Amino acid sequence: MEHRDRRKPESVEDTKKNSHEHLRYLLDGHEQILVHIKELNDWWRELDERGLPKYGEMGTRMEGLRDLLSKHFRDEEQEGYFKPVMDESPGFCIMVPDFREKHKEFLTRIDDFSARLKQSEPPFQNWNEALQELQELLAELRINENEEIQHVREAFEKSSPDSSS
Repeated sequence: MEHRDRRKPESVEDTKKNSHEHLRYLLDGHEQILVHIKELNDWWRELDERGLPKYGEMGTRMEGLRDLLSKHFRDEEQEGYFKPVMDESPGFCIMVPDFREKHKEFLTRIDDFSARLKQSEPPFQNWNEALQELQELLAELRINENEEIQHVREAFEKSSPDSSS
């Protein structure tokens, strides 16, 4: 006797709704990262204004950012996570390998920076040198996240249940 899957196939509306939910999740992750970056910058500036460098604590805070990014990047790269974006915007698939490479590079740079911050004698001439490196790293990360957000928003708008089919 032949056994058949009796589940009802997803309708176009269900597929669009699921894509929309995935894209909302993706956008929320990007926003969370941008908020974390802002908090790091605010904390660092406050210490700088007081003249109280805390290299080790900053290294620990960078590891927190790294953990958040690692989870976010893993989620993005899993099959099916970028899929709704690619379904809505097929040209996006060309960019996914580039995103993976950028993700790997960011995580490596954050690991290196955190490790140097946590050394007993950090290899920075002063707090401002470390701050400059942080600002460059975060600026590049913000650009990357904003580019991804833009692509996801475009796909999000196309998949919106309110958009006409």
